[in-house]
Amino acid sequence: MSRAAKGTDGPHPYVGLLRDRSVRTLWAGQALSDAGSELYRLGAIWLAVGMAGADAAWLPIAQSAAMLAFALGAGALVDGLSARRVMIWADLIRAAVTAAVVVAAFTIGLSLPLLIAAGVVLAGIQAVFDPALQAVVPRLMPDPDRLRALNGLFDVTGRLAVIAGAALGAAIASVAPTIHLLTANSASFLASAGSIAAAGQRFDADTPAAATPATVRQRLARGWRAARATAGARAILATAGVSYATRSLGFALGLPLLLAQGSVPGGLPTLALVMATQAVGDGLTNLITVSWRVRDGWRFLFAGYVLRGAGLAAIGVAALVAPPQVAPLAMAAGGFVLGVGGSMAFLQMMPFFQTRMDVADATAVFRLRYAILAAATMLGASLGPVVFRLWSVAWVIIACGVVLALAGLWGARRPPDESPT
Repeated sequence: MSRAAKGTDGPHPYVGLLRDRSVRTLWAGQALSDAGSELYRLGAIWLAVGMAGADAAWLPIAQSAAMLAFALGAGALVDGLSARRVMIWADLIRAAVTAAVVVAAFTIGLSLPLLIAAGVVLAGIQAVFDPALQAVVPRLMPDPDRLRALNGLFDVTGRLAVIAGAALGAAIASVAPTIHLLTANSASFLASAGSIAAAGQRFDADTPAAATPATVRQRLARGWRAARATAGARAILATAGVSYATRSLGFALGLPLLLAQGSVPGGLPTLALVMATQAVGDGLTNLITVSWRVRDGWRFLFAGYVLRGAGLAAIGVAALVAPPQVAPLAMAAGGFVLGVGGSMAFLQMMPFFQTRMDVADATAVFRLRYAILAAATMLGASLGPVVFRLWSVAWVIIACGVVLALAGLWGARRPPDESPT
Protein backbone atom coordinates (compact mmCIF):
# COMPACT_ATOMS: atom_id res chain seq x y z
CA MET A 1 0.00 0.00 0.00
CA SER A 2 1.10 3.54 -0.52
CA ARG A 3 1.96 5.81 2.32
CA ALA A 4 0.51 9.21 3.11
CA ALA A 5 1.25 11.89 5.68
CA LYS A 6 -1.16 14.37 7.14
CA GLY A 7 -0.84 18.00 6.21
CA THR A 8 -0.44 20.93 8.55
CA ASP A 9 -2.86 21.50 11.38
CA GLY A 10 -5.66 23.99 10.88
CA PRO A 11 -9.15 24.19 9.40
CA HIS A 12 -10.16 21.53 6.90
CA PRO A 13 -9.31 22.65 3.33
CA TYR A 14 -13.00 22.69 2.39
CA VAL A 15 -13.73 25.38 4.99
CA GLY A 16 -11.48 27.87 3.22
CA LEU A 17 -12.82 26.96 -0.21
CA LEU A 18 -16.43 27.56 0.81
CA ARG A 19 -15.56 31.08 1.95
CA ASP A 20 -15.19 31.93 -1.74
CA ARG A 21 -18.57 33.12 -3.01
CA SER A 22 -18.18 31.73 -6.53
CA VAL A 23 -17.06 28.34 -5.24
CA ARG A 24 -19.85 28.28 -2.67
CA THR A 25 -22.53 29.16 -5.22
CA LEU A 26 -21.35 26.60 -7.75
CA TRP A 27 -20.98 23.97 -5.03
CA ALA A 28 -24.58 24.40 -3.87
CA GLY A 29 -25.96 24.01 -7.37
CA GLN A 30 -23.84 20.97 -8.15
CA ALA A 31 -24.92 19.34 -4.88
CA LEU A 32 -28.56 19.60 -5.93
CA SER A 33 -27.77 18.46 -9.47
CA ASP A 34 -25.80 15.45 -8.25
CA ALA A 35 -28.60 14.40 -5.91
CA GLY A 36 -31.10 14.74 -8.74
CA SER A 37 -28.90 12.74 -11.11
CA GLU A 38 -28.82 9.92 -8.59
CA LEU A 39 -32.62 9.97 -8.51
CA TYR A 40 -32.66 9.68 -12.31
CA ARG A 41 -30.11 6.85 -12.36
CA LEU A 42 -32.02 4.96 -9.69
CA GLY A 43 -35.43 5.54 -11.27
CA ALA A 44 -34.49 4.95 -14.91
CA ILE A 45 -32.71 1.64 -14.43
CA TRP A 46 -35.45 0.39 -12.10
CA LEU A 47 -38.15 1.28 -14.61
CA ALA A 48 -36.13 -0.30 -17.44
CA VAL A 49 -35.43 -3.54 -15.54
CA GLY A 50 -39.10 -3.76 -14.59
CA MET A 51 -40.15 -3.47 -18.22
CA ALA A 52 -37.43 -5.48 -19.96
CA GLY A 53 -35.40 -7.55 -17.49
CA ALA A 54 -31.88 -8.28 -18.78
CA ASP A 55 -32.72 -6.42 -22.00
CA ALA A 56 -32.62 -3.24 -19.91
CA ALA A 57 -28.90 -3.40 -20.78
CA TRP A 58 -29.86 -1.53 -23.96
CA LEU A 59 -30.38 1.60 -21.84
CA PRO A 60 -26.74 1.90 -20.65
CA ILE A 61 -25.54 0.69 -24.05
CA ALA A 62 -27.36 3.53 -25.82
CA GLN A 63 -26.27 6.05 -23.20
CA SER A 64 -22.65 5.00 -23.61
CA ALA A 65 -22.91 5.29 -27.38
CA ALA A 66 -24.25 8.82 -26.97
CA MET A 67 -21.44 9.73 -24.59
CA LEU A 68 -18.92 8.38 -27.08
CA ALA A 69 -20.41 10.29 -30.01
CA PHE A 70 -20.76 13.56 -28.11
CA ALA A 71 -17.30 13.27 -26.55
CA LEU A 72 -15.80 12.94 -30.02
CA GLY A 73 -17.92 15.46 -31.85
CA ALA A 74 -18.83 18.17 -29.36
CA GLY A 75 -15.63 20.12 -29.84
CA ALA A 76 -16.69 21.39 -33.27
CA LEU A 77 -19.67 23.10 -31.64
CA VAL A 78 -18.50 24.22 -28.19
CA ASP A 79 -14.74 24.85 -28.36
CA GLY A 80 -14.05 28.55 -28.18
CA LEU A 81 -17.44 29.31 -26.61
CA SER A 82 -17.92 30.52 -23.05
CA ALA A 83 -17.63 27.46 -20.82
CA ARG A 84 -20.12 29.00 -18.41
CA ARG A 85 -22.76 29.40 -21.11
CA VAL A 86 -22.14 25.90 -22.45
CA MET A 87 -22.76 24.44 -19.00
CA ILE A 88 -25.87 26.55 -18.39
CA TRP A 89 -27.46 25.51 -21.68
CA ALA A 90 -26.50 21.89 -21.05
CA ASP A 91 -28.37 21.98 -17.75
CA LEU A 92 -31.43 23.64 -19.26
CA ILE A 93 -31.64 21.03 -22.03
CA ARG A 94 -31.33 18.20 -19.52
CA ALA A 95 -34.07 19.69 -17.36
CA ALA A 96 -36.40 19.88 -20.36
CA VAL A 97 -35.70 16.31 -21.50
CA THR A 98 -36.26 14.83 -18.05
CA ALA A 99 -39.49 16.78 -17.64
CA ALA A 100 -40.66 15.51 -21.04
CA VAL A 101 -40.24 11.89 -19.87
CA VAL A 102 -42.42 12.60 -16.83
CA VAL A 103 -45.10 14.21 -19.00
CA ALA A 104 -44.98 11.23 -21.37
CA ALA A 105 -45.46 8.83 -18.45
CA PHE A 106 -48.81 10.46 -17.68
CA THR A 107 -49.96 10.85 -21.29
CA ILE A 108 -48.71 8.39 -23.90
CA GLY A 109 -47.12 5.99 -21.39
CA LEU A 110 -43.56 4.82 -20.77
CA SER A 111 -41.67 2.31 -22.89
CA LEU A 112 -38.09 1.11 -23.06
CA PRO A 113 -37.47 2.94 -26.39
CA LEU A 114 -38.68 6.17 -24.81
CA LEU A 115 -36.35 5.75 -21.82
CA ILE A 116 -33.52 4.94 -24.19
CA ALA A 117 -34.17 8.03 -26.32
CA ALA A 118 -34.18 10.29 -23.28
CA GLY A 119 -31.11 8.55 -21.87
CA VAL A 120 -29.24 9.13 -25.12
CA VAL A 121 -29.83 12.89 -24.98
CA LEU A 122 -29.03 13.15 -21.27
CA ALA A 123 -25.84 11.12 -21.55
CA GLY A 124 -24.70 13.07 -24.59
CA ILE A 125 -25.23 16.42 -22.89
CA GLN A 126 -23.42 15.11 -19.81
CA ALA A 127 -20.43 14.36 -22.07
CA VAL A 128 -20.39 18.07 -22.98
CA PHE A 129 -20.94 19.39 -19.45
CA ASP A 130 -18.40 17.35 -17.48
CA PRO A 131 -15.24 17.95 -19.57
CA ALA A 132 -16.05 21.67 -19.63
CA LEU A 133 -16.39 21.79 -15.85
CA GLN A 134 -13.29 19.66 -15.18
CA ALA A 135 -11.10 21.66 -17.53
CA VAL A 136 -12.04 25.09 -16.16
CA VAL A 137 -12.01 24.23 -12.44
CA PRO A 138 -8.38 25.50 -12.25
CA ARG A 139 -9.69 28.95 -13.17
CA LEU A 140 -11.54 29.05 -9.88
CA MET A 141 -8.52 27.89 -7.88
CA PRO A 142 -5.18 28.06 -9.74
CA ASP A 143 -3.02 27.12 -6.71
CA PRO A 144 -2.08 23.38 -7.10
CA ASP A 145 -2.63 22.47 -3.45
CA ARG A 146 -6.03 24.16 -3.30
CA LEU A 147 -6.90 22.76 -6.74
CA ARG A 148 -6.63 19.22 -5.37
CA ALA A 149 -8.87 20.25 -2.49
CA LEU A 150 -11.39 21.84 -4.89
CA ASN A 151 -11.56 18.65 -6.95
CA GLY A 152 -12.06 16.79 -3.69
CA LEU A 153 -14.81 19.15 -2.60
CA PHE A 154 -16.80 18.58 -5.79
CA ASP A 155 -16.20 14.84 -5.56
CA VAL A 156 -17.26 14.47 -1.93
CA THR A 157 -20.28 16.67 -2.61
CA GLY A 158 -21.26 14.32 -5.40
CA ARG A 159 -20.87 11.31 -3.14
CA LEU A 160 -22.84 12.86 -0.30
CA ALA A 161 -25.47 13.86 -2.84
CA VAL A 162 -25.67 10.23 -3.93
CA ILE A 163 -26.47 9.31 -0.33
CA ALA A 164 -29.16 11.97 -0.20
CA GLY A 165 -30.47 10.96 -3.63
CA ALA A 166 -30.57 7.27 -2.75
CA ALA A 167 -32.34 7.91 0.54
CA LEU A 168 -34.78 10.32 -1.10
CA GLY A 169 -35.34 7.87 -3.95
CA ALA A 170 -36.23 5.07 -1.57
CA ALA A 171 -38.56 7.41 0.31
CA ILE A 172 -40.28 8.62 -2.88
CA ALA A 173 -40.65 5.07 -4.19
CA SER A 174 -42.40 4.05 -0.98
CA VAL A 175 -45.14 6.67 -1.31
CA ALA A 176 -45.29 7.67 -5.00
CA PRO A 177 -44.70 6.23 -8.48
CA THR A 178 -41.04 5.75 -9.42
CA ILE A 179 -41.43 8.25 -12.28
CA HIS A 180 -41.37 11.09 -9.76
CA LEU A 181 -37.70 10.45 -9.15
CA LEU A 182 -37.28 11.99 -12.61
CA THR A 183 -39.47 14.93 -11.66
CA ALA A 184 -37.05 15.84 -8.88
CA ASN A 185 -34.13 15.36 -11.27
CA SER A 186 -35.53 17.94 -13.69
CA ALA A 187 -35.76 20.51 -10.91
CA SER A 188 -32.18 19.80 -9.87
CA PHE A 189 -30.85 20.62 -13.34
CA LEU A 190 -32.59 24.00 -13.18
CA ALA A 191 -30.90 24.65 -9.84
CA SER A 192 -27.51 23.76 -11.32
CA ALA A 193 -28.01 26.16 -14.24
CA GLY A 194 -28.91 28.93 -11.83
CA SER A 195 -25.84 28.34 -9.69
CA ILE A 196 -23.48 28.49 -12.67
CA ALA A 197 -25.10 31.71 -13.85
CA ALA A 198 -24.75 33.21 -10.36
CA ALA A 199 -21.12 32.12 -9.97
CA GLY A 200 -20.00 35.00 -12.19
CA GLN A 201 -17.46 35.29 -14.97
CA ARG A 202 -14.57 33.38 -13.39
CA PHE A 203 -15.23 30.35 -15.55
CA ASP A 204 -14.50 32.37 -18.67
CA ALA A 205 -11.02 32.99 -19.98
CA ASP A 206 -9.22 33.35 -23.27
CA THR A 207 -9.43 30.02 -25.13
CA PRO A 208 -8.78 30.70 -28.84
CA ALA A 209 -11.16 28.75 -31.01
CA ALA A 210 -8.63 28.70 -33.84
CA ALA A 211 -6.26 26.60 -31.73
CA THR A 212 -8.74 23.73 -31.56
CA PRO A 213 -8.63 21.08 -34.34
CA ALA A 214 -11.81 20.91 -36.38
CA THR A 215 -12.28 17.24 -37.25
CA VAL A 216 -13.10 14.22 -35.08
CA ARG A 217 -9.82 12.57 -36.02
CA GLN A 218 -7.82 15.68 -35.15
CA ARG A 219 -9.63 16.09 -31.83
CA LEU A 220 -8.91 12.48 -30.91
CA ALA A 221 -5.31 12.87 -32.04
CA ARG A 222 -4.91 16.01 -29.95
CA GLY A 223 -6.09 14.26 -26.79
CA TRP A 224 -3.99 11.20 -27.57
CA ARG A 225 -0.88 13.31 -28.28
CA ALA A 226 -1.32 15.17 -25.00
CA ALA A 227 -1.74 11.85 -23.17
CA ARG A 228 1.34 10.34 -24.86
CA ALA A 229 3.39 13.40 -23.92
CA THR A 230 2.47 13.02 -20.24
CA ALA A 231 4.20 10.11 -18.50
CA GLY A 232 1.68 7.80 -16.88
CA ALA A 233 -1.41 9.22 -18.56
CA ARG A 234 -1.97 6.22 -20.80
CA ALA A 235 -1.81 3.77 -17.90
CA ILE A 236 -4.37 5.82 -16.00
CA LEU A 237 -6.71 6.00 -18.98
CA ALA A 238 -6.42 2.26 -19.67
CA THR A 239 -7.15 1.25 -16.08
CA ALA A 240 -10.04 3.70 -15.90
CA GLY A 241 -11.49 2.01 -18.98
CA VAL A 242 -11.31 -1.40 -17.28
CA SER A 243 -12.93 0.11 -14.21
CA TYR A 244 -15.87 1.46 -16.16
CA ALA A 245 -16.39 -1.73 -18.17
CA THR A 246 -16.50 -3.91 -15.07
CA ARG A 247 -18.61 -1.41 -13.15
CA SER A 248 -21.09 -1.15 -16.02
CA LEU A 249 -21.58 -4.91 -16.22
CA GLY A 250 -21.23 -5.88 -12.58
CA PHE A 251 -22.62 -2.90 -10.65
CA ALA A 252 -24.75 -0.63 -12.82
CA LEU A 253 -26.58 -3.52 -14.52
CA GLY A 254 -25.78 -6.65 -12.52
CA LEU A 255 -26.77 -5.33 -9.11
CA PRO A 256 -30.26 -4.06 -10.11
CA LEU A 257 -30.89 -7.29 -12.05
CA LEU A 258 -29.81 -9.40 -9.07
CA LEU A 259 -32.23 -7.56 -6.79
CA ALA A 260 -35.06 -7.48 -9.33
CA GLN A 261 -34.81 -11.27 -9.64
CA GLY A 262 -35.37 -11.61 -5.90
CA SER A 263 -32.05 -13.38 -5.33
CA VAL A 264 -31.47 -11.01 -2.42
CA PRO A 265 -34.37 -9.52 -0.44
CA GLY A 266 -35.16 -5.83 -0.35
CA GLY A 267 -35.62 -4.79 -3.97
CA LEU A 268 -35.24 -1.08 -4.66
CA PRO A 269 -34.49 -0.13 -1.01
CA THR A 270 -31.55 -2.58 -1.00
CA LEU A 271 -30.30 -1.11 -4.28
CA ALA A 272 -30.49 2.35 -2.74
CA LEU A 273 -28.68 1.10 0.38
CA VAL A 274 -25.73 -0.31 -1.58
CA MET A 275 -25.46 2.83 -3.69
CA ALA A 276 -25.60 4.98 -0.56
CA THR A 277 -22.89 3.02 1.26
CA GLN A 278 -20.67 3.30 -1.80
CA ALA A 279 -21.11 7.06 -1.55
CA VAL A 280 -20.40 6.98 2.19
CA GLY A 281 -17.12 5.12 1.62
CA ASP A 282 -16.14 7.55 -1.11
CA GLY A 283 -17.13 10.62 0.90
CA LEU A 284 -15.43 9.63 4.16
CA THR A 285 -12.21 8.71 2.37
CA ASN A 286 -12.30 12.04 0.56
CA LEU A 287 -12.78 14.05 3.77
CA ILE A 288 -9.99 12.22 5.58
CA THR A 289 -7.34 12.09 2.85
CA VAL A 290 -7.83 15.35 0.94
CA SER A 291 -5.42 17.22 3.23
CA TRP A 292 -2.80 14.43 3.24
CA ARG A 293 0.49 14.74 1.43
CA VAL A 294 0.64 11.42 -0.39
CA ARG A 295 4.21 10.14 -0.59
CA ASP A 296 3.62 7.60 -3.33
CA GLY A 297 0.80 9.07 -5.37
CA TRP A 298 1.07 6.51 -8.14
CA ARG A 299 0.51 3.45 -5.96
CA PHE A 300 -2.08 5.31 -3.91
CA LEU A 301 -4.08 5.88 -7.11
CA PHE A 302 -3.92 2.27 -8.26
CA ALA A 303 -4.51 0.87 -4.79
CA GLY A 304 -7.84 2.61 -5.17
CA TYR A 305 -8.64 0.50 -8.22
CA VAL A 306 -7.64 -2.67 -6.36
CA LEU A 307 -10.06 -1.76 -3.57
CA ARG A 308 -12.80 -0.99 -6.09
CA GLY A 309 -12.39 -4.47 -7.52
CA ALA A 310 -12.37 -6.06 -4.08
CA GLY A 311 -15.54 -4.21 -3.10
CA LEU A 312 -17.35 -5.21 -6.28
CA ALA A 313 -16.37 -8.87 -5.84
CA ALA A 314 -17.52 -8.72 -2.20
CA ILE A 315 -21.02 -7.67 -3.34
CA GLY A 316 -21.30 -10.82 -5.46
CA VAL A 317 -19.90 -13.04 -2.71
CA ALA A 318 -22.41 -11.63 -0.21
CA ALA A 319 -25.28 -12.37 -2.58
CA LEU A 320 -24.09 -15.98 -2.90
CA VAL A 321 -23.19 -16.98 0.65
CA ALA A 322 -24.63 -14.49 3.15
CA PRO A 323 -27.87 -15.48 4.96
CA PRO A 324 -30.89 -13.67 3.47
CA GLN A 325 -31.44 -11.55 6.57
CA VAL A 326 -27.91 -10.11 6.48
CA ALA A 327 -27.19 -10.22 2.74
CA PRO A 328 -28.28 -6.58 2.12
CA LEU A 329 -25.93 -5.34 4.84
CA ALA A 330 -23.07 -7.52 3.59
CA MET A 331 -23.55 -6.18 0.07
CA ALA A 332 -23.63 -2.65 1.47
CA ALA A 333 -20.24 -3.31 3.11
CA GLY A 334 -18.87 -4.27 -0.32
CA GLY A 335 -20.30 -1.05 -1.69
CA PHE A 336 -18.48 0.88 1.05
CA VAL A 337 -15.12 -0.62 0.06
CA LEU A 338 -15.85 0.11 -3.60
CA GLY A 339 -16.45 3.75 -2.65
CA VAL A 340 -13.22 4.00 -0.65
CA GLY A 341 -11.25 2.88 -3.68
CA GLY A 342 -13.06 5.28 -5.98
CA SER A 343 -12.13 8.28 -3.85
CA MET A 344 -8.47 7.24 -3.64
CA ALA A 345 -8.22 7.00 -7.43
CA PHE A 346 -10.15 10.18 -8.19
CA LEU A 347 -8.28 12.49 -5.82
CA GLN A 348 -4.98 11.62 -7.52
CA MET A 349 -6.24 11.37 -11.09
CA MET A 350 -7.90 14.75 -11.67
CA PRO A 351 -5.03 17.02 -10.55
CA PHE A 352 -2.69 14.77 -12.54
CA PHE A 353 -4.22 16.04 -15.78
CA GLN A 354 -5.19 19.55 -14.65
CA THR A 355 -1.71 20.52 -13.47
CA ARG A 356 0.25 19.07 -16.40
CA MET A 357 -1.72 20.57 -19.30
CA ASP A 358 -3.19 23.85 -20.40
CA VAL A 359 -6.97 24.20 -20.59
CA ALA A 360 -7.16 23.33 -24.31
CA ASP A 361 -5.10 20.14 -24.00
CA ALA A 362 -6.82 19.17 -20.75
CA THR A 363 -10.21 19.55 -22.41
CA ALA A 364 -9.06 17.34 -25.30
CA VAL A 365 -7.76 14.69 -22.89
CA PHE A 366 -10.94 14.82 -20.82
CA ARG A 367 -12.93 14.25 -24.02
CA LEU A 368 -10.63 11.36 -24.92
CA ARG A 369 -11.16 9.98 -21.42
CA TYR A 370 -14.91 10.35 -21.85
CA ALA A 371 -14.72 8.50 -25.16
CA ILE A 372 -12.71 5.67 -23.56
CA LEU A 373 -15.05 5.44 -20.58
CA ALA A 374 -18.12 5.53 -22.81
CA ALA A 375 -16.74 2.77 -25.01
CA ALA A 376 -15.83 0.71 -21.93
CA THR A 377 -19.27 1.22 -20.40
CA MET A 378 -20.91 0.25 -23.69
CA LEU A 379 -18.76 -2.88 -23.89
CA GLY A 380 -19.66 -3.89 -20.34
CA ALA A 381 -23.36 -3.27 -20.83
CA SER A 382 -23.44 -5.04 -24.20
CA LEU A 383 -22.13 -8.20 -22.55
CA GLY A 384 -25.07 -8.19 -20.13
CA PRO A 385 -27.79 -9.83 -22.26
CA VAL A 386 -25.34 -12.65 -23.08
CA VAL A 387 -23.46 -13.35 -19.87
CA PHE A 388 -26.46 -13.02 -17.56
CA ARG A 389 -28.20 -15.75 -19.53
CA LEU A 390 -25.16 -18.03 -19.34
CA TRP A 391 -23.98 -17.53 -15.76
CA SER A 392 -25.35 -16.56 -12.39
CA VAL A 393 -25.55 -12.79 -11.91
CA ALA A 394 -23.66 -13.03 -8.62
CA TRP A 395 -20.77 -14.91 -10.25
CA VAL A 396 -20.57 -12.33 -13.04
CA ILE A 397 -20.31 -9.57 -10.41
CA ILE A 398 -17.49 -11.46 -8.68
CA ALA A 399 -15.62 -11.94 -11.96
CA CYS A 400 -15.92 -8.21 -12.74
CA GLY A 401 -14.39 -7.35 -9.36
CA VAL A 402 -11.47 -9.75 -9.84
CA VAL A 403 -10.66 -8.32 -13.29
CA LEU A 404 -10.66 -4.76 -11.95
CA ALA A 405 -8.44 -5.65 -8.98
CA LEU A 406 -5.92 -7.28 -11.34
CA ALA A 407 -5.92 -4.15 -13.53
CA GLY A 408 -5.15 -2.06 -10.45
CA LEU A 409 -2.24 -4.33 -9.54
CA TRP A 410 -0.93 -4.00 -13.12
CA GLY A 411 -1.05 -0.22 -12.95
CA ALA A 412 0.72 -0.07 -9.59
CA ARG A 413 3.76 -1.81 -11.11
CA ARG A 414 4.43 1.02 -13.58
CA PRO A 415 7.79 2.85 -13.26
CA PRO A 416 8.08 5.33 -10.36
CA ASP A 417 8.87 8.23 -12.71
CA GLU A 418 5.23 8.06 -13.85
CA SER A 419 4.01 8.86 -10.34
CA PRO A 420 1.27 11.55 -10.28
CA THR A 421 2.61 13.48 -7.28
